[in-house]
Amino acid sequence: MKIALLGNVTLDFLAQDFRRMGHKVYVPPGFDTWRQETLDPASGLRRFAPDATLLVLTDRDVMRVVQDTNDLQDTQDATDGTSLAQLARETPGFWDERMRQLAAMPFSLAGLRAIEEEFLFQAETVAAPKKILAVDADNTLWRGIVSEDGPETVEPFVDFQRGLLALKAKGVLLVLLSKNDPLDTPDAPLARAFARADMPLSLDDFAAKSVDWSPKAGNLLKICETLNLAPDSAVFVDDNSHERAQMKAHVPEVTVPPFPSDLTHPAAFLRRLERAFFSSVGLTDEDRARTEMYRAEAARRASAAALPSLDAYLDSLGMSCVASRATSSDVPRLAQMAGKTNQFNATTIRRTADEMADLVADPGHRMWTFRLADNFGDMGLVCYVVYDCASSRITDFVMSCRAMGRTLEHFALNHVRHALKEEDMPLRGIDFSPTAKNAPFKAFLDSIEFSSDLATHIASV
Repeated sequence: MKIALLGNVTLDFLAQDFRRMGHKVYVPPGFDTWRQETLDPASGLRRFAPDATLLVLTDRDVMRVVQDTNDLQDTQDATDGTSLAQLARETPGFWDERMRQLAAMPFSLAGLRAIEEEFLFQAETVAAPKKILAVDADNTLWRGIVSEDGPETVEPFVDFQRGLLALKAKGVLLVLLSKNDPLDTPDAPLARAFARADMPLSLDDFAAKSVDWSPKAGNLLKICETLNLAPDSAVFVDDNSHERAQMKAHVPEVTVPPFPSDLTHPAAFLRRLERAFFSSVGLTDEDRARTEMYRAEAARRASAAALPSLDAYLDSLGMSCVASRATSSDVPRLAQMAGKTNQFNATTIRRTADEMADLVADPGHRMWTFRLADNFGDMGLVCYVVYDCASSRITDFVMSCRAMGRTLEHFALNHVRHALKEEDMPLRGIDFSPTAKNAPFKAFLDSIEFSSDLATHIASV
């Protein structure tokens, strides 16, 4: 990567480190010349054409990452970015007064590492909402290797594990990917490590686990299939650079952020993970119960394998659905589904919470919600349908991917048809806008008839 370093501090120490990592680095001649470099269209900075620029301004308490050279002039008034004070709170010994006096650079070695890691995370990672956080075990959840050092002697990264538990409580699906003896072997070392009283995480905290000696990329793909989630919904954290490179090469859809140098102080890394990938979780009851929901889904799939047909499996679930008109209390979940659902989404209209609230209150529309439960658990609000009275058409038909394959879409359409009939309102069709991901909805649309009820395995409640 081509990196430009700008700021009102000495940047040579950062430049040396980035060059040792194999990056090409540009530092402007002269001290505190960042303004001239950004404003001059013929400057060395412009000729260098960096892939990313790091701007460190101690007088503004900010470090900012700029990835488009055309945006550099915006830095003149910039105060947005990562606060240096925040990095200092997260990094013991961040400041070094002696270095400030001797080298016009107020950061300790630990401070420099924190700035470098913050920059690399932002420069190499595209922020986007995710659902899965897949983590390694050895030298990631603890210091040491259980198969070599023994499960009783590894040292847990307690604060990092507690941070993962906090993400799990918000609805992030934790997945364990470890190359170790399988958990079903007698006296499995990994199981003994997780059973320790000083280990915040337990095996039960993971929505899915893959512990064997197979490649992690393949194991993560199998887990995504089991959870009925796309690989691009996953983030992979592993201390081993080879494992990270393998994941990037074989499953490029998976996000693989840079690994921090010190997990004994993980606050900055946890903040980056949450801000970049998981800031939108934890808003609804469905979020907070997500791990249990996906565990229940794994149990459903195990049950399906023992039954002779799909119909027998669906009947065995004992599914029931509560259908009702949407209310204001549903708005956070409805907006969340609108923003994240792709496969079974008629038009992928990304409505905000305010837009959803207006729609719920609008007498010119009807909106229904559908909550699904079965013998394995409550799946919560997993489907909604919006009807526009003026056009007599369904404009939004959205169903969570975890509810697919259960005939809920048939139940929902039947319910809407009958509800409209009671109001003497016609249904002239369903709006559809094809995308790269919503082929499942297109298949449903091609298969239905509006004139008669569709077969379903779900009872109304």
